[in-house]
Amino acid sequence: MAPNDGTILAIDPNVYYEAGKKLITLTADINTAIARDLVPGLRGSAGMGGNYPAVASWNSTVHQQSADVRTVILAYAAALAHFGDILSIAGYNWDAAEYKANRSKDKGSAPALPTLGSVSPVAAKDFPEIPDPQGDNGAGVVIEPAGGSPSSWTGAPNGRLGTLNAVATAWNALASSRELSDSPAIIRAARATFDSVRAPEVPAVTEALDALCSGAEQICSVAKTLAISLREHHDDLAEVRNGIATAAATAFPAHPGVDITARTDDTSVHVSVAANLSQVDIFNADDILNTTFHNSRLATVLSGTVASTDDFTGSGALGSYPKLKALSELPLLVESGDRNANTTLNGEMDTIATWYTPASTLTAADLAALDQYGPQMKKWAVLSVQYGNEAGVDPRMVLSMVLQEGAPLRTGLETNLYKDLENPSTYHPNPNGAEAGVLWDKARLEASKLGLSKQGAGNSIGLTNQKERPFNEVKAKYPDQFKGKQWSDLVGNDDLAIKAAAYNLKMLNEDGASQAAPNVRAGQPLDQFLGSSYNAYGITERSQSVATQQDSFTASEIEHGKSTLNVYKLADKILCGSGAYR
Repeated sequence: MAPNDGTILAIDPNVYYEAGKKLITLTADINTAIARDLVPGLRGSAGMGGNYPAVASWNSTVHQQSADVRTVILAYAAALAHFGDILSIAGYNWDAAEYKANRSKDKGSAPALPTLGSVSPVAAKDFPEIPDPQGDNGAGVVIEPAGGSPSSWTGAPNGRLGTLNAVATAWNALASSRELSDSPAIIRAARATFDSVRAPEVPAVTEALDALCSGAEQICSVAKTLAISLREHHDDLAEVRNGIATAAATAFPAHPGVDITARTDDTSVHVSVAANLSQVDIFNADDILNTTFHNSRLATVLSGTVASTDDFTGSGALGSYPKLKALSELPLLVESGDRNANTTLNGEMDTIATWYTPASTLTAADLAALDQYGPQMKKWAVLSVQYGNEAGVDPRMVLSMVLQEGAPLRTGLETNLYKDLENPSTYHPNPNGAEAGVLWDKARLEASKLGLSKQGAGNSIGLTNQKERPFNEVKAKYPDQFKGKQWSDLVGNDDLAIKAAAYNLKMLNEDGASQAAPNVRAGQPLDQFLGSSYNAYGITERSQSVATQQDSFTASEIEHGKSTLNVYKLADKILCGSGAYR
């Protein structure tokens, strides 16, 4: 609202109000498109791909990708609704702040509090999980002789043509729907209205709108890709099924002139032969029909499909997911009428998104680039990547634990380590550092046997400073990786120490960070939480208690976690900045 004393609003709250309304409308739109176009088509699609051996990888990949799109759709809808409400509150705060600042006696009524939650985003219960396309639809080819029982060729394609067509149509309908296809342009138009707004939270607002726009575009694109893949699979299956039916006419050379008829249905080919068939006849016919299948386009496509159970959310075609999920979890702004209240938006989305971003996997590019750091650091770097990739955690975090924990002593550089590492030409580790580290660990191991330790929690040993309890927890959770290994083996064994750190981070992420409350995620990046958890004895119990807000990290543990973020940058410089990995 505008003051009545002739002044001009510094910030127009209507920009926020209108943008919020558009997002709420888009929430209703995506709800409609999902309920109308997609859910009905997916219903009853279990087993649509069949269960013949050649289709297993295709089924796995299509199932994973479809499930990932569903995950992103749910996050997108929730982000639209939630951020729409946040924009309404932000508009109210500017509106109320201007009202309070207006000293005119006839400034009218105070602005009304915004109505929140007017549209609920589509929920998981209304958008069921994607059915598994792997399923038994019976034999793909049935040979029915005049005498004797039918013979089934179970290796033949037995996918369900009608269902494949219905699912392809459903994904295409979603991608082509006005509700989804128009949304990127609507969001971009809303974003453009903030170009003239000079408020401190505008960069965060426009970044959020960019994420929503990317989410809509990516959902549309991947839905189209799925529709095309399913349609092509349907067409290839129909073609090979017809080809098998045609080949059946010459599949019984030992019975020239007999009446052979073949008919196709939704899942199979039925071949009727007006003759008694021997097992040799059946075997030869199966071989001829099998050759027809293996010479088909369907077989060629399936043979080139690598089974994938990877989660595609947060990377590649669905890279918007972490930010969409973060937007859906942003703490609501306080409806205070304070012009500074909206600044809490700054940085929150990016912080929460780190909790949903998949761990990076590094690939070797030029390992010789690590030579500038010397053999000791090169070994640590290579092992960090090896075990980080193996455990599914960011190798840079693994190297960060090395640099934060045992590296200062084992390089002999102590507090100068980080500064010296900034420039490899100034990095000159002490040749006696490694031996000093081993002697230190031996002394601490012996002290532990005597019950002597700092704070009574046991001593940390090894390059990555692990206590006995977290090592044993990691070993119990991942027994195959640590078979025959004991905590005492960490002494002088950098390979084992780095591997233990990698799996310790994996455990803390899976059993601790995964349970983090929204406020915990909004308060710190994931790597900071993991760094603090590692420092807080590296045990699941402590990590879980902080994640679920039953406890909090100590000041020193928090500081250690913050330090991890800086050390991570150094680890990234060593591994990726050097050109060794990408």
